[in-house]
Amino acid sequence: MNAADRKNKEKRRNEGKEKTATASIVIPTYNEKRNIGVLVPEIFKSCKGLKAKIEVVIVDDNSPDGTGKAAEELSKKYNVIVVHRSRKLGLASAVIKGFYGSKSEILGAMDADLSHPPQVIPKLIKPVLSREAEVVVGSRYVKGGGVEVWPFHRRLMSKVATMMAKPLTPVKDPMSGLFFLRRSVIDGVELKARGYKIGLEILVKGRYKKVLEVPYMFRNRFVGKSKIGVREYYHYVRSLMDFCLYRLAHRR
Repeated sequence: MNAADRKNKEKRRNEGKEKTATASIVIPTYNEKRNIGVLVPEIFKSCKGLKAKIEVVIVDDNSPDGTGKAAEELSKKYNVIVVHRSRKLGLASAVIKGFYGSKSEILGAMDADLSHPPQVIPKLIKPVLSREAEVVVGSRYVKGGGVEVWPFHRRLMSKVATMMAKPLTPVKDPMSGLFFLRRSVIDGVELKARGYKIGLEILVKGRYKKVLEVPYMFRNRFVGKSKIGVREYYHYVRSLMDFCLYRLAHRR
């Protein structure tokens, strides 16, 4: 065996030893027992062809409907980690809890109510895996994306909220709750976790060079009621003010 052959053999051996990337998908839950029973199997089915190990992290806020117990049952069959919290602490803080409780290099978030189709997950993870982008956002507002059926008032509120965030980021759907990123984006970054829109905070404060938007069709929730109310809109306006001050301070 000549030197070139030995070198190629050694290269193949090292490639075989390379650690498989792990992607953690954080799902905050509160009274989502029926939804996660459908969602979790669909996630693993959709991600079968990915060159990454998928881990689902369910962060449950002590759901009275037994969501936490249902999640524990799912963990017996799937690679699911369940984090139980003592009370309802909010979606954003649940996502952060899941991110920092995981050791994965790739982190993602999605809703538990099946409004985010699991089938689009591989399209969001692949650009992060290949380092094409550090942040990938599932977008309703780029070509190919959209919303199935929304009442006029909800569509209007979404558009207004998106317009209000426009000075902070060029991303067309900064309000999206479906996104993936490399852990390095948030390493050392203080996230306040107020309200629902943790994705926007990461876009404002995160350390990244490139962000991509992947279209998807937002669906109406499978079962249960939406948890977005007046309080969440109030938190959003407060957060926008904080983000603007943050940007001004860091520009200086």
